[in-house]
Amino acid sequence: MPLVLTAQTKPQSQWVHPGKNGKLTYKTTASGDRIMDFSYAGYMGGGVALPNIAVKKIIKPSGGADDLQQIQAAIEEVAAMPMINGSRGAVLLSAGNYTCSGPIILSASGVILKGSGMDKNGTTIHMTGNPHAAIIIGRNNTNIRLGSTEKADDGEIASTQTYITDAYVPAGTNIISVADAKAFVVGDTVIIRRPVTDAWVHFMRMDDMYRDGKKETWIAKTRQGVIRRKIVAITGNKLALNIPVSDCYDARYLGATSTTVAKAEPSQRITQVGVENLHIQCPPLESDYGHAPYSAIRVGGDDCWVKDVLCEETMNATVLAGNRITMEHVVVKHTYTNLGASKPTDFSLEGSQNLIDRCEINGGNTYFVWTSVLVPGPNVLLNCTFTGLGSRIQPHQRWATGMLVDNCTVPDGGIDFMNRGVAGSGHGWTMGWAVAWNCIAKTYIIQNPPGATNWAIGCIGTRQQTARLFDSAPIEPEGTFDSHNKPVAIQSLYLAQLKERLGMQALKNIGYSSNSITEFKNKQVKPQYVPVLIDKDLGKDEAFHRPVNTSGNRENSLKYNGDKALDGSSQTYWAANDNAATPYLEVDMEGPVDINTLQISEPKGLEHVQEYKVEGQVNSDWKLLARGTAVGQNKIARFPKTTVWKVRLTVLKSSAYPAISDFGLYLVKPTK
Repeated sequence: MPLVLTAQTKPQSQWVHPGKNGKLTYKTTASGDRIMDFSYAGYMGGGVALPNIAVKKIIKPSGGADDLQQIQAAIEEVAAMPMINGSRGAVLLSAGNYTCSGPIILSASGVILKGSGMDKNGTTIHMTGNPHAAIIIGRNNTNIRLGSTEKADDGEIASTQTYITDAYVPAGTNIISVADAKAFVVGDTVIIRRPVTDAWVHFMRMDDMYRDGKKETWIAKTRQGVIRRKIVAITGNKLALNIPVSDCYDARYLGATSTTVAKAEPSQRITQVGVENLHIQCPPLESDYGHAPYSAIRVGGDDCWVKDVLCEETMNATVLAGNRITMEHVVVKHTYTNLGASKPTDFSLEGSQNLIDRCEINGGNTYFVWTSVLVPGPNVLLNCTFTGLGSRIQPHQRWATGMLVDNCTVPDGGIDFMNRGVAGSGHGWTMGWAVAWNCIAKTYIIQNPPGATNWAIGCIGTRQQTARLFDSAPIEPEGTFDSHNKPVAIQSLYLAQLKERLGMQALKNIGYSSNSITEFKNKQVKPQYVPVLIDKDLGKDEAFHRPVNTSGNRENSLKYNGDKALDGSSQTYWAANDNAATPYLEVDMEGPVDINTLQISEPKGLEHVQEYKVEGQVNSDWKLLARGTAVGQNKIARFPKTTVWKVRLTVLKSSAYPAISDFGLYLVKPTK
């Protein structure tokens, strides 16, 4: 009989485990860093039940061309009501279909938008009109863009500013020493600003990034890492903070007096706004995300929530740009795979203390979750299921810190805490001090940045090691794997930390009756079928169904999109625009791939190519692989084995618009 692991027989993590007294015990690095307490993520700082707000206004579908005005008028009517115990009231959308040509805006604290169900018999918002987000939460920020966190609450009172005097503040601690604590009292909210210095950027090996011969900037020196904390105790010049810091502060690289602490002004964000129990629907479009017209929800408030919402066909669906937001049981579904090599994201973490809990995404060629520039933790993904080929959880750019991916299942894709190098506009090291805990994924790229640690604990899946994106060497140091392919006894780190801090009732408040495997239903999700194309002479086609960018399509028609050259069918083809000077087709290999042979075909009757070249991206630059004249029905070119991240076909000369029906890439073994 197979061995069934119980909590008693599962291994313990050396980094977090119950001690002899039952309290969680943490291992530290040589510098004193530890996994942070993530339990402060979520509405009202974690462990607080989402409120059930009384309905003050009920709306029914008008049956007309646009319901936006009547919905917005009802919201404004409730927004004018007095705040009682933190809320003004809810607007209820009765069951039915509502057409909205623009965003529904919640710009006053204490106003909730409720639907009557997220299924077909509930409330559906049909998006029409110009590109927009379905629902926006925030004041004076109706254009909360992806990757642009609102900074309305980062003010400070300069007269109270001091600086950290510790030579080293370890990540995960809540104690800091300052030059002068006299101006502070217990209960003050403070802002800690961590500078970006040349010395730190050099230490992180982020000052040597070049793309196509041009230098890339990782983080400008005008930026700062910013966290907000409350003082809970003062002893001399030592401040105890309510939440641990999510990054370390090393005076060798930041400067002895450059990491500052200042009393914060009150936040200007709205609070206590929720969206619940509805369905957002837009037309299914086969498109790249840059041309997709509709997103779902932008949250620019603090202590807000989104619960029981189904988003169908929205792209770049949600942005959490505030703090202490809970997003619970939000489901995003895509009919079509995102086109192109550039990937969108459906959950963008751009604030702190945010919890994404029991959410689902189904969609190919996307980032399920990413983080923006210098976003501090704690931020938590808990008990989520994300499916779709070529998709991944991947913090996106420029040094976010303190993220927990807890009991998430990504059967078709990966979980990556990594150096993205010159990807995008020089994204570089994306994440430090992150933890994947008891997850299931197809692959993991977990890397340790200089002076920091990323962990994968109790996770099931294949470990991969790479250089930073688009480079061949050096291979980045692998992150800290503990009990790999063997789940650890503490089922959920977040729930364990929450229970220790606030008790069992805190788990019940957020919908968990225990911290056991019975609460995690997504552990048996099977991966989707991965298509493979085998040529009888050349072997496996490494370009088959890869993401692809092009210089453009003939007649701007998807019929001639770049993916038609990679679909294995000679009956479909990519066709460039008429009169394009040097049209190109660029294949994203989604990682370093060895190739030594390429195969190109033109559709019969459309043999227009007269001269072409094929290049591979090697070490963030382009290397010529092959060059030729006519292509015809089956042009094969061989070259020395090369490790490439991307491959680009450029048509240098043609008699009419070029068309490519097949573009294959292979690693052909030498014949004996």
